[in-house]
Amino acid sequence: RDYPRLKVAGAHLENEEGKSADIVQRSFYAVLVALFLSALLIAPHYWLKGRHSDSFPWLTAYATLTVLIVLSCWVLMLGQVYHVFGTDKVGGDIMYQSIKAVRTGVLIGTLATLLTMPLAIVLGISAGYFKGWVDDVVQYIYTTLNSIPGILLIAASVLLIDVYIETHADQFNLVAVRADFKFLALCFILGMTSWTGLCRLLRAETLKVSQLEYVQAAHTFGVSHVRTIFRHILPNVMHIVLISLVLDFSGFVLAEAVLSYIGVGVDPSMNSWGNMINEARAELSRGDVVWWPVSAAFVMMFTLVLAANLFSDRVRDAFDPRFR
Repeated sequence: RDYPRLKVAGAHLENEEGKSADIVQRSFYAVLVALFLSALLIAPHYWLKGRHSDSFPWLTAYATLTVLIVLSCWVLMLGQVYHVFGTDKVGGDIMYQSIKAVRTGVLIGTLATLLTMPLAIVLGISAGYFKGWVDDVVQYIYTTLNSIPGILLIAASVLLIDVYIETHADQFNLVAVRADFKFLALCFILGMTSWTGLCRLLRAETLKVSQLEYVQAAHTFGVSHVRTIFRHILPNVMHIVLISLVLDFSGFVLAEAVLSYIGVGVDPSMNSWGNMINEARAELSRGDVVWWPVSAAFVMMFTLVLAANLFSDRVRDAFDPRFR
């Protein structure tokens, strides 16, 4: 079988023999440009900072910034004339698809997390603070919801959305409308089925905080429940909220990949890492294994989840009252 030459990969060369030398030359030029840009950014800061020593690891920050700039310049310069991450079975650029899938992962993680947060905070703090029948009702709700397997509940809800779309085809006459509706429905389903873990943690922490001396003193002086919750309870449980939300964000990103892989995630017309892995599944069983679509999706997913976890650690330290 004869495969035609790609239109972008090395099309500027007269023959295939000079491809290796051209890649080395462009890579060397990209590294030089990146080092020059990083020097422009780092040198003024290093000069302004002077020789004052502090606890912040500036050398590590400088090295990380330099590596990021070098990788970005290398990908941008080579991506103009080559497919850096390769192509799929129809010649589509894998790097373009991976970058487009970042939007899907970030939106699913953010929207589902924003739906989870209010419900978990209100019910968890209410159960731990008011106790009594409020605590019994909240415990009954999240215990019942937790008794249903999470993936099966999400998959069943998504299938119900598919049935609704099929039975109301006149409302979804465009592919984009169907894809957006299914995407928003998936965010809503993930948010409404994933708040129980954070609610349980907040209930337990609120039970502990509500017995401390300053909360009891607020009750003695007649401070209202709303003011006590916002002044004393919520700031002391916010570090748990931040940690749980970032972990949920990572879980939602991975859940979208799993659901799309089994065919009940976002619409196939939408760029996502799960759809990339699903489309590349048949290519993995070939004689010559096509591994780069799966690898590209894994690298981008790993980078997003790692960045979110590192960011959450710094935010938690900033908002935790015990670190002040």
